[in-house]
Amino acid sequence: MKPIGIGIDDFGTIIKENCFYIDKTKFIEEVEENKTQVQLITRPRRFGKTLNMSMLKYFYNIENREENRKLFSNLYIENSQIFLEQGKYPVIFLSFKDIKAENLDSMYSELRRNFSELFDNYKFLRKNLDERAIEIFDSIWKEKIGANYSNSLKFLCKCLYEYYNQEVILLIDEYDTPIISAYEYGYYDKIKTFFTTMYGSALKGNLSLKKAVVTGIMRISKENIFSGLNNIKVNSILESSFSQYFGLTEEEVEQSLRDYGIEYKLEEIQTWYNGYNFGGTRVYNPFSITSYLDSKKIMPYWVNTSSNTLINKILKEANNSIFKELSKLFQGGVIEKTIDIYSNFNELRNTEQIWYLLTNAGYLTPVKEIDYDKYSLKIPNEEVHYFFERDFIKSFLGGRDDFDSVLRYFLDGDFENFSYELEKILLTNVSCFDFSANADEGYYHVFILGMMLGLRREYYVRSNKEAGRGRFDLVLEPKDKRKNGFVIEFKAPNSEKSLEKESEEALSQIIKNRYDVELRERGIENIYYVGMAFYKRDFKLVWKK
Repeated sequence: MKPIGIGIDDFGTIIKENCFYIDKTKFIEEVEENKTQVQLITRPRRFGKTLNMSMLKYFYNIENREENRKLFSNLYIENSQIFLEQGKYPVIFLSFKDIKAENLDSMYSELRRNFSELFDNYKFLRKNLDERAIEIFDSIWKEKIGANYSNSLKFLCKCLYEYYNQEVILLIDEYDTPIISAYEYGYYDKIKTFFTTMYGSALKGNLSLKKAVVTGIMRISKENIFSGLNNIKVNSILESSFSQYFGLTEEEVEQSLRDYGIEYKLEEIQTWYNGYNFGGTRVYNPFSITSYLDSKKIMPYWVNTSSNTLINKILKEANNSIFKELSKLFQGGVIEKTIDIYSNFNELRNTEQIWYLLTNAGYLTPVKEIDYDKYSLKIPNEEVHYFFERDFIKSFLGGRDDFDSVLRYFLDGDFENFSYELEKILLTNVSCFDFSANADEGYYHVFILGMMLGLRREYYVRSNKEAGRGRFDLVLEPKDKRKNGFVIEFKAPNSEKSLEKESEEALSQIIKNRYDVELRERGIENIYYVGMAFYKRDFKLVWKK
């Protein structure tokens, strides 16, 4: 069996070290056959963007072309007519994937370093440059403050064109990482002009440019980052182009499992890592699959590789209605949403922008297109469910370990200790939840539902379903019928004095309307009826078994 190169995203290294690799070289053919000058491909992180861009670099690069040619031996592209293009062009490969900074000065410092390292690869060009061009080259190469970094890519393209007498292939990987970082730390408006100028000069009206491929997570258009670019084609996860090259197809995963003698694990792997729909193509998370092949252990690989800072920031700033929608998704449901692909950071609090971000970042996936820009969405797999479960609790409800003990009190029917710990959570949480006098029972319903996410592996968590003579608020059905079941009803009176009365009313409603009938029919004998009434951050809980 071939070794698994976890974390290796350089195509040349993977091939030379004979690491596990699934042939994606047909991607080169499709890039070449597409005559659009600039291709923007947006995919979630760790779905193969950098590896594919590295593959393009080795394929096109005029430098070391004979050595690079060997890398494609016995791969699809070797037998394609497109192979005639191998090694014909000077290539610029610039990655922004590690360019993050907490403030503007640090960001500019990181950018200067990045461009300096890029120019260092081309210092051989200096011998052919005139005095003025050498001065420009050296100012960037030596990281001088005040150098014309915003026009550096266009300048480098021109230098390469004059040296080789051949148009340039420009590859920009993870273009939006520094932009997202700037947004996260609050200086986006101050850095926006730099990127607008840089991409504009490099990608539009650049006579030295043959073709450019740009990758990232999001399309950022309303900010004019790509202002006036009429030569760009956007290939998002909602479109079919290049869909099978970023992620692993069902056939590729099945073959990989056979190669490593674990084909019997397919169903479990489907549950955890499958479920993404890119332009109608069903794909698995490639990072999680390769990690699993290496360790042979089911666990959340992908969601643990990033801080998820932007996602958590957006969720914290979202209103309670967002969490009402998310509650449907947490229960395995599907929601219908308009996805505005023309993203604007300043509008991320708007509902449509939030759903776009969650979808493009891989936390939700389209099920089908309902209408123009309207899609049904779901959580793709168990791994992403784990993210929402863990990070929801961590971000909004406190630490995981302490929280687990709170849930354990509830499941054991120890409502006295549960109430004590819940009171502490209500008094200290800093989430999006607005526990004001105007908060209706829906606020508390979603809040408690969020708490119960941690029980999904033991319980079926159902919300707002018809049963008996009405519609219950929340039911916890144990997967092990010997365990306790729970029927929960919420009230939100308009005064603290009414808490006890309303909690009793909630309990009475459960019994009167026989919300337990389906649990009984499924063989659950031990059932707790729980009435909960909330006013601001105070509450009253009553129960009966």
